[in-house]
Amino acid sequence: MVTLVDFLARLIGSVFELVVIFITEVALSDPLSFISFAIGGALTTFALVAFAYLAVGALVDAVSGGSSGSGGSGSIGRAPPRQE
Repeated sequence: MVTLVDFLARLIGSVFELVVIFITEVALSDPLSFISFAIGGALTTFALVAFAYLAVGALVDAVSGGSSGSGGSGSIGRAPPRQE
């Protein structure tokens, strides 16, 4: 059975190996592949950071009660409309 430490070590090693292979075999032979890879990586990174920012903000808002008039109840969702 593979432990978590073994998995993480192999994952980091594979990422390093991927970078070395990409630089030596792809980037130096075809500049268009390098540009498209860099743009794809930048777009993916931007999307991941934006999603993480929104997810963490929603989690903090749910835990802290938010400031959207929910009365600090700490519940997820909106309060029901007031009956008048």
